[in-house]
Order: sequence, then C-alpha cells, then structure tokens
Amino acid sequence: MSIISSALKSFGATTLGNVTKYSLFNGQSQLFDRDLFENAQQKFRFVALIDDLPAAYISQIDRPSYTIDTQEHMLLDHTVRYPIRIKWDPISFTIKEIYGGKTVGSVGSNLMAKLLAHSYYYPDNVNTDADVGVLSAIVNPLDTARQATYGTKNLSKQNLNRALGLLKIVSLKPDGSAFETWTIYNGMITSVKFSNNSYSDEGLTDATITVNYDWAKLQLGAP
Repeated sequence: MSIISSALKSFGATTLGNVTKYSLFNGQSQLFDRDLFENAQQKFRFVALIDDLPAAYISQIDRPSYTIDTQEHMLLDHTVRYPIRIKWDPISFTIKEIYGGKTVGSVGSNLMAKLLAHSYYYPDNVNTDADVGVLSAIVNPLDTARQATYGTKNLSKQNLNRALGLLKIVSLKPDGSAFETWTIYNGMITSVKFSNNSYSDEGLTDATITVNYDWAKLQLGAP
C-alpha cells in the first residue's frame, strides 16, 4: 500500500469515519477513499432540463451554490462574526444556437418568447387611442387567450417564473443513469447575452443566460 493510499485510508476511516456526526448528524454519510480513484464525477456527464430548450443544446451550466452572510460584532477588543442569512448565488448556462432542419424557430426566438409571452411588450407594439381603426390594432386571439388564462403582461416574479419554467440539473453516471439532481425553485431569467458575430471566428454562436432563484434542492438519483 502506498503512502498516499495509506494516508487517505487513515484520514477517511479514523479522522472522519469515527466522528459521530458523519454517521448520525443530518443524514451525512461516509465517503470512501477508493471511490475517488474509480468513480470520480466528471464535468461533461450532465443534462440540464429546461422547458422549451432541448438538453443537447446546453453546453455548460453552473451548479447551485450558496453564501452565508455574516455580521461583525465587537466583543471587548475582538471581532466576532454571526450568521445572518443564506443567499443562493445566481447560476449561468450557455446554449448553442442552430438553424434549419426540422426546427421552425430558433434558440434566440425561444429565449425572447420567454420574455415576451408574459412580461414585456415592445415599445412599438403598445396600442393607444390613436390606433383605433388601424389594421395593426386588431387584437391577436392568441394574446387574448393567454391573458384570459394568465392575466395581463407585466414584469412580475410570477410571470418570470412561469416563463422560465422548470429547471433541473442532472449529473450522470458513465452508464447514462442519473446520479444526483439539482432542482431550482422560483427561477427567473435576469440576463440574456448573445455572443457576437465575427468574420474571423468559425465557432458556434451561443447565448449565455443568468438565472436568479430562491433556493435549490439536491437529491440522489433521477429527478
């Protein structure tokens, strides 16, 4: 047995494995050192499940992370810190763009539709009294049906949550089965940045999306 292997086994078995909290406290389980060499999780084994966006188009995505805010207090001549709240950090993902084939629309049009469907009017698409009688002022029946179901468009949290839809990040094993799943709650798109076009670059165009959310849950296995 090598020195490194021996040290890892000793650390995992005695330093952590025999500490009570790793077997009883809050559902934590012991991690075995051998699995580091045989079953390490690889970055490219994932799928991101988002409404109206095929998983194969999403080439990169952040996993959820959190920050605990603290507040400083003076105790005699010492600074001590106390936790205040937990904040979940924004996540970003990258979508590759396509055209043609069986696809009628595009990635860009789907992303814009997520904004336009519930939350936003183009400034030149707002009807006024002067528009009455003009052909362009005829009400779109799809908009009428949508408003009857979801209400008038406005930039509300509920509408942005509905527009993004369900978001799950699934890590995969080599055999393609799900290892663990992150579920994002109350997510909403807060930034869409399309890549630039350039005559000097033959790479694929893409869009980078930033999502803010209230919290995320991690579970083992499939979503």
